[in-house]
Amino acid sequence: MKSIRFALLATLATITTLSSTISLKAATVDRPNILLVTADDLGLQLGCYGDKVAHTPNLDRFATEGVRFTRAFVTQASCSPSRSSMLTGLYPHQNGQIGLSHRGYSMHDPKIPTLPAELKKAGYTTGIIGKLHVAPESCFPFDFKHTNYQVARDVVKVEKLAEEFIGQNKTKPFFLMVNFTDPHKPFLRDVSGHPRKKVDQTPAFPFTGGDQNTPSKPTADYYCCVNRFDEGFGMLMELLADNNLVDKTLVLIIGDHGPPFPRAKVTCFEAGLQIPWLVRWPRHAASGEVTDAFVSTVDFMPTFLDAAGIPVPEGLAGHSLVPLLEGKKTAVRDHLFGEYTSHVPAHYLPQRTVRDDRYKLCLNLMLQPEALARLKKEGIDPRKEFQTPFSNIPAVGLYDLEKDPYEFNNLANSKQHQEILKRLKKILHDWQIATKDPLLDLENLADLTRSHVGVRDKYKGLKKAP
Repeated sequence: MKSIRFALLATLATITTLSSTISLKAATVDRPNILLVTADDLGLQLGCYGDKVAHTPNLDRFATEGVRFTRAFVTQASCSPSRSSMLTGLYPHQNGQIGLSHRGYSMHDPKIPTLPAELKKAGYTTGIIGKLHVAPESCFPFDFKHTNYQVARDVVKVEKLAEEFIGQNKTKPFFLMVNFTDPHKPFLRDVSGHPRKKVDQTPAFPFTGGDQNTPSKPTADYYCCVNRFDEGFGMLMELLADNNLVDKTLVLIIGDHGPPFPRAKVTCFEAGLQIPWLVRWPRHAASGEVTDAFVSTVDFMPTFLDAAGIPVPEGLAGHSLVPLLEGKKTAVRDHLFGEYTSHVPAHYLPQRTVRDDRYKLCLNLMLQPEALARLKKEGIDPRKEFQTPFSNIPAVGLYDLEKDPYEFNNLANSKQHQEILKRLKKILHDWQIATKDPLLDLENLADLTRSHVGVRDKYKGLKKAP
């Protein structure tokens, strides 16, 4: 299948590195091993985030040993776009990975700097277990590569692969990305005897708007997968301890986006974008710290490179969190941005979002007056053409997250909130300009929209998303 290539992204400036060699700082710092752990489709369903159903003793204990972030977000609540930001320090609309890689979407520049490439140039051995799910894979030169996502469902097999990698790299710095498939669908209640603690009954998640008095089997099964992830994570931590690597390793754990339930995954709602984010970095990050700083997965690349004393490429969207982890009272950002463009081609619905401490704005780009008029000139009515599972997203959504944390009450037409709406619109627009969002241009939006019209037939019969 030919990849979907978007010419509209080709005009973005190529990001260049400050230096291709290690700086003097890098030669003198004690470079940490870096272990990045992701759980597929995991939101805040952990005990350390106040969840009463999840049984996650390993992650809860880990949270007391490092820093827990309470306002951490992915850039897009879809697997490939989210992971592209982790590995490039850019938003999906910047790097081009605006949908799932196995459905034809790809980053637009094969020379784009990536986290594993920069670390490898600096002398790190790099490894990945579980899915990469970003294209082209040639951008990610992992030395050790086991990307079968089915294998990554089995925590015993993940442990054995991690043991193999770590056993080969005890004496030199390494970067290992471990991607557990849980709690992604299908929700398997047992894999190789895990989890040991099952969940049999629990109501629907409140953010879905479901009945809170009736048991939800899918939700209970989801929690079984969460519990299994916790057990797998515990095995990894034991592996570090057994190899005397705890003090030498920076460990970061996240979900790649929220749960695969209504009003979460593949949306711009908080339940889709907000994730758990736990960091342990002995002798640098304090134990048991909790921070409400706004952080985004675009911060991964600059943070890891900074921690290793490696020059950070120019033009990244994120910031190094090293000063924050080391206890400095540093403001990272005042606003948090997110987006959605596509997941699979039939689920095309470009959105951009911004939030502050209290209010959140979400714009449906195709339904903005000028954009809608432009599309209708070509005979495209997005409200009829793109009947996605979330096609009832309004043109403008404004939410008071303090009073309405699950975003059910749209205040966009409230007279009392027009100044807030105006302010957030300007902030969002300025961010789109600063990040060279190609969909600010109506012609680009029209071109991209036209390329998605009728894609249900074109893509019929392809394998389902892993």
